[in-house]
Amino acid sequence: MEHKHIFVTQRAVPLPRWLESFPDAKVIHPESIEVPACDGAFIWYHLGSPTPKVFEQLRFIAQAAKCPVVCLSNIPSEEEGMSCLEAGVVGYLNALAAPDLLQQVVGAIDNGGLWVGPDLVARLRTAIAKQMAPRGNGDVLSGLSEREREVALAVAAGASNKEIARNLGITERTVKAHLSAIFERLNIASRLQLSILVNGENRAATSALH
Repeated sequence: MEHKHIFVTQRAVPLPRWLESFPDAKVIHPESIEVPACDGAFIWYHLGSPTPKVFEQLRFIAQAAKCPVVCLSNIPSEEEGMSCLEAGVVGYLNALAAPDLLQQVVGAIDNGGLWVGPDLVARLRTAIAKQMAPRGNGDVLSGLSEREREVALAVAAGASNKEIARNLGITERTVKAHLSAIFERLNIASRLQLSILVNGENRAATSALH
């Protein structure tokens, strides 16, 4: 799948390895990002010195933009990674990652996965399971339409958008639209959260791992 790549950073000059990975990438300042213009893109958000405002912007972009968002960290940590995942991003890695690794990240996410370490995903599973516990054992998908429910169950089973589109006879764009509606109805921000909500902490789909 071809993407336009957008690097969001406060750096005056982007890291050379970013443009080595994607020579045609656009580089913009966080204050200049326009979400509608990001549709169909792949956003690489350089955290720099993250603040609560940064994570608020990340959450807004992840929910409003019709594209994946990956965080690039100067000094990766579990706490920072947790904040990123809870904001709804689909990847978290070192800002100094090699060009070929950045390209691998794109492939993994295009196939419906996340790019984060297993320890970080385990922590997120536990946190979300506790958050979801008050909902009880009822049908958590009862408020969805029949087609939204089909998409939600497929995602929870580990299917990629391409697989869901093929199996349901719809386009990938339609799958993404259904996912946006599902996330909004269930008040969640990512595929991993949906998997945990449907499957429970111990049986959450492992396809989210790279």
